Amino acid sequence: MSGGVFDSVWDDEQSEFESERRIAAQSLTKLENAFFNSGYKYGIDASKTDHMQDGFDQGIELGIQRGKEIGVVLGALVAQREIRRKLHLPEENIDSLVMRLRAIKHTAAIHQDFVKNAETVDETKQPTEAAISLIREAHETLARLDLQCR
Repeated sequence: MSGGVFDSVWDDEQSEFESERRIAAQSLTKLENAFFNSGYKYGIDASKTDHMQDGFDQGIELGIQRGKEIGVVLGALVAQREIRRKLHLPEENIDSLVMRLRAIKHTAAIHQDFVKNAETVDETKQPTEAAISLIREAHETLARLDLQCR
């Protein structure tokens, strides 16, 4: 059985010092590998944690902005609807608009390119065309209703 891993350890012709040196070298190699693997795993975990936190921070900030923007418009529409009901004025398409705004999902409020890659250009931080269109329609409706009340 020549050329095996343990041949040099059990070789009767080598000195005791030489044998201990080879065993120590093998132990050192195992220890180096264990520390390397442990450090690698620690680095991967630390990197994931840092990047996940950054992504969460960016996503929560953008989500709050979108929620506030849509919430302000939605609140104004609901208030207009209630005022118009109490004054027995026509409500136009307020109910439909309120329902569509309430049904808006994060997938429409936040562009999917931003969700997939938060380091892309700023235009991905904009809402999708569907959300932009709906918000624009809500603003136009509010402006028209405001003019009617004057």
